[in-house]
Amino acid sequence: MKNNKNTERMTYIDFFSGCGGLSLGLGLADWKGVFAIEKDPMAFMTFKKNLIDEDSLHRHFCGWPNWLTKEPHAIEDVLEDESTCLQFKKLVGTVTLVAGGPPCQGFSVAGARNGKDPRNLLVFKQIEAIRLLKPKFVLVENVGGFERKFVTKPAEEGCISVAEEAIQELQDAGYNVGKVIINAAEFGVPQLRQRVILFAISKEYTGVIDSKRLLKDTLSKVAIEQRKELGLPVDRYVNIEEALSDLSGDEIVDEPEFSGYKTCKYLPPQSVYQEMMRKNTEGWETPTSHRFNKHSQKVIDLYNLAHKTQKPGRLSKEFLYENGCHSNKRFVLNLEEPCSTVTTAPEELIHYKHPRVVTLREMARIQSFPDDFTFYGRYTLNGPARGIDVPRNAQIGNAIPPLAGRAIGKAIQMIAEQIEAGDSVLEKYRASAEAQYHQMNLFEAASI
Repeated sequence: MKNNKNTERMTYIDFFSGCGGLSLGLGLADWKGVFAIEKDPMAFMTFKKNLIDEDSLHRHFCGWPNWLTKEPHAIEDVLEDESTCLQFKKLVGTVTLVAGGPPCQGFSVAGARNGKDPRNLLVFKQIEAIRLLKPKFVLVENVGGFERKFVTKPAEEGCISVAEEAIQELQDAGYNVGKVIINAAEFGVPQLRQRVILFAISKEYTGVIDSKRLLKDTLSKVAIEQRKELGLPVDRYVNIEEALSDLSGDEIVDEPEFSGYKTCKYLPPQSVYQEMMRKNTEGWETPTSHRFNKHSQKVIDLYNLAHKTQKPGRLSKEFLYENGCHSNKRFVLNLEEPCSTVTTAPEELIHYKHPRVVTLREMARIQSFPDDFTFYGRYTLNGPARGIDVPRNAQIGNAIPPLAGRAIGKAIQMIAEQIEAGDSVLEKYRASAEAQYHQMNLFEAASI
């Protein structure tokens, strides 16, 4: 897609950036990063070495402001600094997009869904920054639980979801706001990963418009265009065999980074997806973060038995309990299908061929991180700090898949081009917004 002079090299700020999945994707769509905010030292180290440092292969944060140090920052601390808030105000008119995926642990249906988790409120810190920066576009990404009500939330605090409350605040700040659910597999990611996106467009920029329908329709077009452009299948999703088969070699060697662990040498690329993931890795014998777990014989026997007797997919609770596994969440990867949603727990996914769980590089492949994107920090983490610190497994599992980020970036570029050109195609979305507004007024009048 060719950008016109008004949308060329669009700019963005990434809050709660994690290791950089969204930023990597936006960079692949030719966006320019202004700065990013991430609290965790390990996640920020990965972000910095891959996206900020001068020698990094994916660098596109080339004009980092001198008033913000290139180190971990908590958004709360940044917004409490009056001088930083003043600098935010100076950026008004220069930032196309403010994006972010606030921590999801308080929302996730896989967790405790604690309505009082303080991390639930961080999205409102992002909105506080948005009020200062006044970007043309806003993107808030999170898990499905983000839009679900907290049934245990105290009555005096109301009974609406965090997403609904965030929508209200963004509307009050002068934005058209729509809620869209995306599936990363539509954009070439070998994973059925659904996420909620709040997409907002400044009314000063475009007037009243149906941002939900606009993004949804544009992403549908971009999904096909992106898969065609990258040479990926357009009539089906990328599957596990296409994603991982070159990481499944039988030539086992010592893992270069972690003494005492094993890995394997690359096999030749066997799909377009693998060739894309291995760009810039010519001459590499082994992938990074491809460390094999040291399983007990009991676990190895369990995984061998699963391969021989069970269908690919989620293993039954009965099979697991009968064979000494006290977790009821284990999946054997299916070669012919994309993966289910990757979490921060590699132990949930059993390799399709070998009696082991997936490695972090295999998780990264399923998330669409290329092999030249190197992860830093501790490999995995258990104990009291699990869910608080962000080692490599959490960096990967929590990330927005880069190919999904690329598609979102392309879609917003397309929308911006239409707005700048005064494209008549947008009139139906303005009419749709006006109709919704009229219908809402009639409803409110009838309820009085």
